[in-house]
Amino acid sequence: MIRSLLVLAVLLAASVAGATERPSFDPKIGAQLDIEKAFLDTSGKAISLSDILAGRPALVIFGYDKCPNLCGVTQQAVASDLNKTGLDPRTYRALFFSIDPSETFQDAIAARAEVAPSAGQEGLAAWRFLTSPDDAGAALAAEAGITFDRRDRIAQYVHPIAVIALTPQGRIAQVLPALNFEPRDLKLALVEASAGRLGSIADHIFLLCAGFDTSKGQYTSAIEAAVKMAGAATLLGLGVSLFILTRRRRV
Repeated sequence: MIRSLLVLAVLLAASVAGATERPSFDPKIGAQLDIEKAFLDTSGKAISLSDILAGRPALVIFGYDKCPNLCGVTQQAVASDLNKTGLDPRTYRALFFSIDPSETFQDAIAARAEVAPSAGQEGLAAWRFLTSPDDAGAALAAEAGITFDRRDRIAQYVHPIAVIALTPQGRIAQVLPALNFEPRDLKLALVEASAGRLGSIADHIFLLCAGFDTSKGQYTSAIEAAVKMAGAATLLGLGVSLFILTRRRRV
């Protein structure tokens, strides 16, 4: 509930700003990102996305380190929820790409320190905070179907917020919009992106029997959906039967 209210507050703030241009959000499942793009890590060293992934699936967030709105909230929510998945942080990556070319690896260090309490020492090992003076972050976001709008008047970016699950080869496996995700959703997104390398047998079975509800941004069990539909059908049938009986008695 709190996450949803935060999202609504930011959307209202963006509306009040009266922008003529709006950022786009149209990520495509299966889209291939350029994993040879280079970024600066928190040591200031240039490294390619391919080397960052190193054969691991990843959860990716695009934003900027000095964001006063949802970037930090999303990082902390993801970090906290990842700790509840039971997955080994050494088997996946959590990546935050800055789309602001003016930000430096010192800004990334500060952002990393902010998320550290939520991630914990073990969980923090999965995180990488990446910057790029040549706009590689914004270019990568555009490949993922996300664009941003720079508001110079307030020195901020207006941008969509989402968590993208990426395969080890750099393809988009799933998109979790806003802050509606639960720990299970993050886990299943990583399991799905890993092509079965991560997760338990129960996770794999659930994925076989589940679907991703794009309206909610969550994984939903097909069995659960069927039960709900059956329940609705039963209630509808009872309602129709009562209506018919009532009419017959009046006649």
